[in-house]
Amino acid sequence: MTSTIYFHGGAGAVTGSNFLLDTGEAKFLVDCGLTQGRHSAEAQNWEAFPYDVASVPFLFVTHAHIDHIGRIPKLVKDGFKGRIISTEATRALAEPLLLDSMELLAHDARKHEREPLYNEHDIEHTMRLWEGVPYHKKIELPGGVSAEFLDAGHILGSAMVRLSRGGKSVVFTGDLGGGNSPLLAPHEPLPHPDYLVMESVYGNRVRPEDKNRREELENVVEEAVARGGTLLIPAFSTERTQDLLFEIRNLMVERRVPQVPVYLDSPLATKITAAYLANPGYFAEAFRERVKGGENIFAFPELKFVEDAEESKHVAGKPGPKIIIAGSGMSSGGRVHAHEKVLLPDPRSTLLIVGYQAAGSLGRRLLEGDKNILMQGQRVQVKAKVEAIYGYSAHMDGEQLLEFVNQGRDALKQVFVVMGEPASASFLVQRIRDYLSVKATAPLAGEQAEIDL
Repeated sequence: MTSTIYFHGGAGAVTGSNFLLDTGEAKFLVDCGLTQGRHSAEAQNWEAFPYDVASVPFLFVTHAHIDHIGRIPKLVKDGFKGRIISTEATRALAEPLLLDSMELLAHDARKHEREPLYNEHDIEHTMRLWEGVPYHKKIELPGGVSAEFLDAGHILGSAMVRLSRGGKSVVFTGDLGGGNSPLLAPHEPLPHPDYLVMESVYGNRVRPEDKNRREELENVVEEAVARGGTLLIPAFSTERTQDLLFEIRNLMVERRVPQVPVYLDSPLATKITAAYLANPGYFAEAFRERVKGGENIFAFPELKFVEDAEESKHVAGKPGPKIIIAGSGMSSGGRVHAHEKVLLPDPRSTLLIVGYQAAGSLGRRLLEGDKNILMQGQRVQVKAKVEAIYGYSAHMDGEQLLEFVNQGRDALKQVFVVMGEPASASFLVQRIRDYLSVKATAPLAGEQAEIDL
């Protein structure tokens, strides 16, 4: 039996994950995400899908990051009527993330004189088609295909999707966690598939030892407070913010850092944090019972939630040392922009980057040392100290990715390396070939591959 994998997005690029498996008897989509870069309204997000959306009866979603779910309402708007399937936690996180994305996309669409990508009605319709299932539940599908979700350890509810038929299988990894989150269990081992479609965000990089992450955060906080400035952390609303709140809470409870005000200035992050607490079954075992028992593992006296936009305008100007956590994680929009315009010119302030920064994003330019940036038509001089802590990455690094493939090397016929910048993907491909003697390629968007499934 022969099936075809079509690489429609997330191939040759980090974002825009969108893969189609056609067995000849049925079609299965895996992910349908936004392409992200310099701004959220990349023109290709508005392009028609390169397949008949009405002919696809199933969409499997690996996790709730917007580069994996952000075009699903457009898919539904364009005629998809099938089942959308993910873990329960991914479904719970998806709705607030899609509503937030809708507003950002609408703003950018007006600026670029485009029609909105989708509206609230499209999201409502999407959620009616969406169902949540637990890890390891076998889902029987047409044409003798079965599906199963395995824990990817990336964010709450993140999953690898294994599609099987006739004793053979292909695994789509989504994004793979490197075991860095204090809140989540590590990823499950690779279950010896015949084919693997895997991420490569950090395929050509090895991160520093993550065990010093908490100490690095402690040092950054102490130094920022000692200089009398503000510590500004652009953070992704999902996973990164929750990890930071948990770590800062512990540092303050243990009196390892000064008890300064901590402002969470992200309505979306507030909603996502609530969704985390509402899905305790997806936490690591050490926290599962604590959360089920009603403990809020993110709350502490110094934490203040910034609710409305008017209040947000005054946070950066509040006197004295403080910590502000605000979206977005790549400084590509959201409330963090207003804080950056105030704080980046201040040499007492510190900008702490704790997540992946896409090529071309403002966060990437700041990380690379740009001292004169253009923000919303205004030139901003960067005099603040810019720090980075890589131990909070939710992705495997190059060594971990290679070891992950090694777990299934005896069964693997081919590895397709996707969801990475070209240099990262091609580097990982070469290492898989050289070190593991497994056939590996890095397909580009629009390419296809036949597999024995």
